[in-house]
Amino acid sequence: MPQLTIRAHFPLGVFQGHEKDGSPSRLPDTARLYSALVNAAGQGTAAEKGDDGLQISAGSARALGWIENHPPKRLMVPVSIPVQTGPRPLSYRNEGTAEKPKSVLRLRKTSTEISGGTALLGDFGWCWDDAPTEVREALERLCPDVSCLGETDSPVVLTLDPIESTHELVSEASQLRPRGTPVRTPHEGRLEELERAWDEEHRKIPSVKDDRPMESSDGPRTRPIPTGSLGTLYYERPESPPPEDPWTFARLVPTDRALTAKNVVSWCVAFHRMLIALLGNAAPASVTGHYAPGAPRPANRVAIQYLPANLLAGHSVENDFPHGAFVLLLPRDLASEDRESIDEALRTPRKRLWKRRDEEALALGAPFGIALSEFWPAPPQGWHRSWRSLTGLVPETRRQAPHPSLGRWGFEQAALLSLGHVFRDQLDLPSGRNYWAVVESVLAQGARVTSTHRVPDPQTERFAHKAPSSIGTVQPYTAVLEPGRLISDRALIAIGQSRHLGGGLLVPVDSPEES
Repeated sequence: MPQLTIRAHFPLGVFQGHEKDGSPSRLPDTARLYSALVNAAGQGTAAEKGDDGLQISAGSARALGWIENHPPKRLMVPVSIPVQTGPRPLSYRNEGTAEKPKSVLRLRKTSTEISGGTALLGDFGWCWDDAPTEVREALERLCPDVSCLGETDSPVVLTLDPIESTHELVSEASQLRPRGTPVRTPHEGRLEELERAWDEEHRKIPSVKDDRPMESSDGPRTRPIPTGSLGTLYYERPESPPPEDPWTFARLVPTDRALTAKNVVSWCVAFHRMLIALLGNAAPASVTGHYAPGAPRPANRVAIQYLPANLLAGHSVENDFPHGAFVLLLPRDLASEDRESIDEALRTPRKRLWKRRDEEALALGAPFGIALSEFWPAPPQGWHRSWRSLTGLVPETRRQAPHPSLGRWGFEQAALLSLGHVFRDQLDLPSGRNYWAVVESVLAQGARVTSTHRVPDPQTERFAHKAPSSIGTVQPYTAVLEPGRLISDRALIAIGQSRHLGGGLLVPVDSPEES
């Protein structure tokens, strides 16, 4: 039997719905899809004429019954973010309420919280591995008659177009601590339950006596939607191979005094000049950054960063790095001869580093090599790891024109672009300078930026040694990122325009998963 897929496209880019308790729904689920298909089957073009009006045809009923017994095996869940993060706005309306005496009808103003909805970067989708042809044909007739999922101001377009699944059904979910994303799903008998509730609500016309207020004070009555034939299934992302770290090895060079955040970049530039001088005419392009015309340029080259002592506490072997150390990050694809040249240059007996003649020199210690795949300690069990910039990040381009669905360009998009440039060799990016395409590729990997803040410092040389003239005014900022599937939990990386010379270093931030 052929594969069956249903794709939900939200033209406004927002899904809006609420739960039974009035709280906003995060994403559409299979139960909502099923209810929308039932409504289309009973009210749309596929409905049949019955004794009391329109009714669900036998073919539609068989297709809906098949869904009850066959939950989708896979889902396509897009990147999403709540539209409203603070207190939700209130909507006020007048409700007719019967009060003493019963013949008096008063208007009472009531308030209801409005769901802000969820902004979706892409479509939602359901996938069944095999479905009878008659089921597919029936659903193909029903989908065009579905106008919304959730509330009426959450329009949707349902099609049977293919999807790219992101989550798979958990076959054996633990009852004590189930893993994955919970999804409400209809079970056998759901169609009968909904039809019975519809009949009770609409088929019987109340008599004059039944339509009178039953109490001394009576307001509008609503029937809750039955949930007896609904269950919860869990879906999770399939295990993906661990990401390839941009820099795999490093060389630590201790210093005799700690550097301040204001002069880290200038000292890293001085160390870079010293390294090139030690390498001489044989300095490779992976260090200098100057490549021959037409030569391929890798996403990352040798980077020089500074780590304060508190971030190196877990790497004390022969030296406890009391004042921190310079860190030479060696790219994953660095040629072996380049690495040997760098190691030989670092072993040269040169113990002091000067930045300016009028400034005290730094004393350097012996280099120490480490692997970066497990640089940071693993996050505690049950904790989630995010990343924040240790110092200010520098955008790599000026503001771009607004995107039709992603909105305006800001610090959030600049951080995603910088993350994409670091992993450029691993992402399937189009040719040219389509920066919005890079942002979309990074978002597709599950990455997002949770917060950004502008750094109000006019001395931009503290954050970047040089910046292309096309950028215009350099505006540093800080950011907190969720890297998705790009960054491994223990990798040491830097992003941004100055990532190769003292800027853009990311450090982990752990928090309980419940928060």
